[in-house]
Formats: sequence, C-alpha cells, structure tokens
Amino acid sequence: MSEARPETSVNDRDPLLSERIAPERERAQCRVAVGLGDALAGAARQWGEREALVYRHQPAVADVAWSYAELDATADRLAASLVAQGYRPGERIAIWGPNHPEWILLEYAIAKAGLVLVALNPLYRPGELAFALGDSNAAAIFHADLIGGAPAATIVAEARPDVPALRGVHAFSSIWTALLPAAPDRLPRVEVDPGEALMIQYTSGTTGVPKAVRLSHAAIATTARNSYRRWGLGEGDRVCVGFPLFHVGGSGNSVPGACLNGATLLPLHIFKPGIALDILEQERCTAFIGVPTMLIAMLDDPSIAGRRLDALATIIVGGAPVTRDLLARCRATFGADVINCYGQTETCGVTTTTILGDGVDKKTRTSGTPLVGVSVSIRDGDGRPVPRNAIGQLFYSGPGAMTGYGSRPGVEDKSGWVASGDLATMDDDGYVAIVGRAKEMIIRGGENLSPVEIETYMKEHDAIGDVAVVGVPDPKYGEVVCAVVRLRPGHAVSGAAIRDWCAARISRWKVPHYVEFVDEFPLTPSGKIQKFRLRKDMSERLGLVEDPPLGATPSIEDART
Repeated sequence: MSEARPETSVNDRDPLLSERIAPERERAQCRVAVGLGDALAGAARQWGEREALVYRHQPAVADVAWSYAELDATADRLAASLVAQGYRPGERIAIWGPNHPEWILLEYAIAKAGLVLVALNPLYRPGELAFALGDSNAAAIFHADLIGGAPAATIVAEARPDVPALRGVHAFSSIWTALLPAAPDRLPRVEVDPGEALMIQYTSGTTGVPKAVRLSHAAIATTARNSYRRWGLGEGDRVCVGFPLFHVGGSGNSVPGACLNGATLLPLHIFKPGIALDILEQERCTAFIGVPTMLIAMLDDPSIAGRRLDALATIIVGGAPVTRDLLARCRATFGADVINCYGQTETCGVTTTTILGDGVDKKTRTSGTPLVGVSVSIRDGDGRPVPRNAIGQLFYSGPGAMTGYGSRPGVEDKSGWVASGDLATMDDDGYVAIVGRAKEMIIRGGENLSPVEIETYMKEHDAIGDVAVVGVPDPKYGEVVCAVVRLRPGHAVSGAAIRDWCAARISRWKVPHYVEFVDEFPLTPSGKIQKFRLRKDMSERLGLVEDPPLGATPSIEDART
C-alpha cells in the first residue's frame, strides 16, 4: 500500500520558514474515523482466514496463531463478558504485563465494549502501580501471572488499598477459565464515538512525573494506518514488533496498523536478541519495528552467523537517532533498509518519518518529513516560526494529536497547536531533525548546544556502547558539556582520549568538558535515560554546585521531581 503523500508545498505561506502546514482537504482525507473494535470487524470481513496474530518460538508463551476471523470472534465474546461483568462505556480497564496474546485480545475487547484501556508498565513497583491505577481511576486490572518473577496478584493486593475505585482484579488466565466460558451469546450493541478515548498511555517520565495521555480511537487509527502506508507495509507483510505493548509504539501503532492494513503481527513477548532472531528467521518476517538498541543487540548476538534472514526488507526504528554504522550493518547483515521516525505518546507515536528511498544523510541526520495530514511548526521563544535550519521548539497539529492529559483538555494554543517540548530544525527539503528536549538544551556561555547532536557524533566511536550528554554547572560558562559513557564490552578508553577524538570531529565548544563512565544509566520504566537524574548525579560526582538564576521559579513538573 502507498500513503496519500502530503502535497508538495512544504509551507503554503513562506518557504523560508520552518513550517509545513497540511491543507484542510488533506487533513480530512487522511482521517480514519473508526473505532478500533469496528476496524477489527472490518479486517475479519476482508481478510478472515489470514493470520492476524502469531506467537511461536517464545518459551514463555504458548504458541498462538489466530486468523482475523478468530481474533474478532474471540474479542467479541470477551467484550460481551466485560459488559456482563458490569463494566460500563467510558470506564477504565488497566492491563499490566509483558507482551502476551491476551494483551492484544484485551485491547480489542475493551475497544468493542466502549471501555478505555490503561496501559501499565510491567516494571512498575507497587507504589508506581498504585499511582497509575488511582490517577487513571481504573475500575479493573488484568494482569499476567508473574511480573518480574513475582506473583502479580500479590503486588496488586499490596497496591489495592490506595485505589478505592478498583473493583475488579483479573489474571490473564481468567479470560480462558472464567470470562469466556461465561460470556453471553451476543455482544450488546455499543455505540463507540471514534473521537472518544480508546486508551490512556503514560509518558516515560524522562523529565519528571509521568503524565496520563488520552488518545482517541480516530487519532490512533489515523496515525497507525497512515504510518504503515508511509512505510510500505500492508497485505502479506509479517511484522515482528519489539516494542512493549504498554508503549504507544506497540498497542497504539503496531497493533492497529497491522489490523488496518491486513498485515500479520508477531510481537516479541520480551525482547531477547536470540529469540528475536529466531522469529525473524523461522517466521520469515518482512519487517521489524523497534528501537536502535534492539538492532545493535541482534547484530552483536553470536547466533546471528549463518542465519537466513533474507525475508526481512524493512526495519522501522524510533526513540533514538540512527548512526551511519548501524545503517550499514543492517544493510550488510539483513539486506534490509532502515526507516527512522519521530513521535511522542501525545501523537500516537509517529509525527515525522523517513521513507525507504531517502538517502543516508536524511536517515541518519533527520527524522523525516511530517506524516500525511500532520502540520509542524518550529518556533522561537516568542511563538514565531524560525528560519530554515534554525533551532526552535517543535509544535504540531493534526488528526493524530492527543485529546489531553488526564482529565485536562489538550495542551494547545488557541489555534490548535500542541507544544512538543522538543527542540528541532527543518532543513531546506522540509526534513525535521530533533536536537533535544527544551529542558535539556545546554547553554554554554550564551551558546545553545544540542545534546543529541553531540551524542550522535560520539556514538560513532568504536568503544562507546551508549552515551548521554547533559549540562553541568560551571562558574565561568554557566554550563558545560558532560558526556556520560557506557563502554562496549571488552573495550577500554580514557576520557582524555575520547575528548581528543571529539575535538577532531566537532567544534571545540561542543567537545565534552567532562567525560564520565558508568555501567548503567538511570532509566525510566520504559527504558529511557532520565537526564534530570543524570545531571544531578554527575553534578554531585564532580562536586559542582548549581545556583539558580535570580528570579528563577521552578515549574510544577520540576517541583514534582
């Protein structure tokens, strides 16, 4: 399938500014106004006997191969059982566990019953679980038998006293032993407004407390269908998904994208490079969706030698830049091309993306062009669009934008734009490059430095497995660059040697003033580096003291961290 591409004019007002405004006709034509449950029913009618969901070669999960017709019929029965249990349209149903088949079955059943899915990270501790359940006002939770090797029911019981609205606790196994056997013969007709919330996803908390993002049926369906089409995925494709389902890239994009385009979905229960390679090889997967660190782990896995991986044609990654080295290794080993995309939980996972035909520079230095129907504007501190190639904050608008945080409406200005909090540039061809979070920009002696730009260069060093760049206090410059490095196994290098290596490749004011080494980074539950903690840790390690500017007032989010 091919996507209805954006019209050729990148900016219908001034091509010298960093904007791409989607015409109203394009926005209307690209919108998919359908509930996810109805989308599955349509897929069952169109591709009934085609495999919809496959789990094989994964020791922790029983083999499953459901056709679209089987998945739709089972989701109908489970939805009918949820209604019979007394759950009413609009109530929130939480799912807590790794990528089980039941997770996806529940996603569709919840949608069919007019309920709202709350996606919970399986790494949550009891306090975090209680916060999310209470914050979302969840009426019920479905959980895996084990979470991190511990009985999930015990953890839920520990959290439950703090969640008075929670009235239902169900193990995944109860779907088969209790809910489906007791399901009514027919699902009562439930009217689902595509503009209403389908799911609540929690942000990763890289800058503070996670926020509950409400995403509608239509926003998810529109973004998922159009991103799959931009990537060239559709009927006959077998898509291996590395993203966890609690992540918007999993349940909010990969799952509905396959359904709306007739592809077969093969989720990884938990990412392990050897098992991922088994599935890619034995299931003849044509596409893989995940993050760059997963690709690196597979490429470095000793078992990759001699495997037949020639069916893999397309790799889609997000969450981090793609280096030239990684792009070359993927082409040499898999014979596959790599697509790089950018998005947020607030945009159903995809805002901009490259395409298969883009050159190396576009794939490694940018995150592509806006998805069809999506408008982007890169603005200065006064809200004015910046010139091309200048840095500003990325704003976006379109049918895939969230409906709001928690019980609040969308965080928009009066013209309908949502602030991303990310700093970006737009080149002369309309390609967007993310240069960092607004809160993470390093200001050295009045010069704005992008952590992402420095990290991208440093990741080309043979000894560096991963790197995070933060600003730390300095009495002369205000802030200086601190690079926190995790070395690759078996490699050794000094901080001075890394600084010399950087000095030969980037401007001197971008060269790290400090290079510190760690074995592990402080991470959010979804695996992203918490830079606000890293900045604090490195400042303390280096004995640096930061004085807040005169008149500075911490934001609400800062005060919570």
